[in-house]
Amino acid sequence: MKMREITNDQKLLAESAWLLFENKERILADPRMAHVPIDMQNCLAYFGSRAFEGATLGAYLEWWSEGNGCRTDKQGTPFLVVRIAGSPLSGMNKCQIVKQNGEQGIVRLDRFPSTWKSFAHICQRYRGSTYDSTILTLEQVILLLRA
Repeated sequence: MKMREITNDQKLLAESAWLLFENKERILADPRMAHVPIDMQNCLAYFGSRAFEGATLGAYLEWWSEGNGCRTDKQGTPFLVVRIAGSPLSGMNKCQIVKQNGEQGIVRLDRFPSTWKSFAHICQRYRGSTYDSTILTLEQVILLLRA
């Protein structure tokens, strides 16, 4: 699947992933922040992006917190997975990550089935939830955290 052009929100999530992760309690406690929709072009062969419908800032934070989306490389440097792309059958994948120092890259993740399934499960929960008030934008959340 060919990637679409990178959006401003995709750049913001990658650039601010660790700031967001470090403020997860504050974000998850405020539905206006937790329900911010996030479209990082996550996709699976044969399924496209359907498995990840409902991806929100809260879904990412929960997923990173549980460990499948937050890992360490061979040197012990922590990283967050911000984009999932791969095959659910073969397990081959190329996923976008952000290291704690801000460096971004593309890696092949081990345990790919548990990686994408755990994120899809959390996204499904958010897809089914509703929030009646105004949802902030990702940019507004980042500005609030930096204020």
